[in-house]
Amino acid sequence: MKESIEEILYKGANEINVSLTLKEIELFKTYLMELKRWGSKTNITAIHDDLEIVIKHFIDSLSPLKYIPQDSSLLDIGSGGGFPGIPLKIANPSLDVTLLDSTLKKVNFQKHIIRLLRLNNIKALHGRAEDKDVHGKIGSTFDVVISRAFSGLGGFLSIGEPYLKRDGLLIAMRGREAKRELTDNEETLIHLRLAVVDIVEFYLPYLSEKRSLIVFSRQSS
Repeated sequence: MKESIEEILYKGANEINVSLTLKEIELFKTYLMELKRWGSKTNITAIHDDLEIVIKHFIDSLSPLKYIPQDSSLLDIGSGGGFPGIPLKIANPSLDVTLLDSTLKKVNFQKHIIRLLRLNNIKALHGRAEDKDVHGKIGSTFDVVISRAFSGLGGFLSIGEPYLKRDGLLIAMRGREAKRELTDNEETLIHLRLAVVDIVEFYLPYLSEKRSLIVFSRQSS
């Protein structure tokens, strides 16, 4: 028998050691419906299959959850359809989340979802992280800076690092070539004085597609 969206959300989250409440599952269902409705008109996402949206967007977005402390301020660079920032906020309401994207229609979608799901302490900003005006407003203010498929690894580290507080964490959500990317960016790590805290490779539930998480912190002086 075909599994329901609720079952896929619950089981998929469990497989990456995340527990979702019934309320959170309902929020994800609403998010799914709106993503499909907007996506058919505005190309918010190229994925339209329910299972793929749930796993590739929602469950994948939840994979860094254990690395993000309670009550953290989090910046999601290149958030697109709200990933991973909105799923992380749903699963951990204590987070203070800022979504940043350079495409206005995507920012408008993010704002719509925030209103519809009645999420507090989360905002969507239109702009580029590399712009001085954006950095001037929100630079050096975040406990966690995260991105999923924004730029190459070196680009993300260079652009994201200036937004961190002194003891903050950078989390890069990457694909199957994460270790090679790390090797290719050794000079960037040295220049930015970043250290690898953890690197995790895993496979998405149901789809068995390889993903990687790389967590960075600033090196001690």
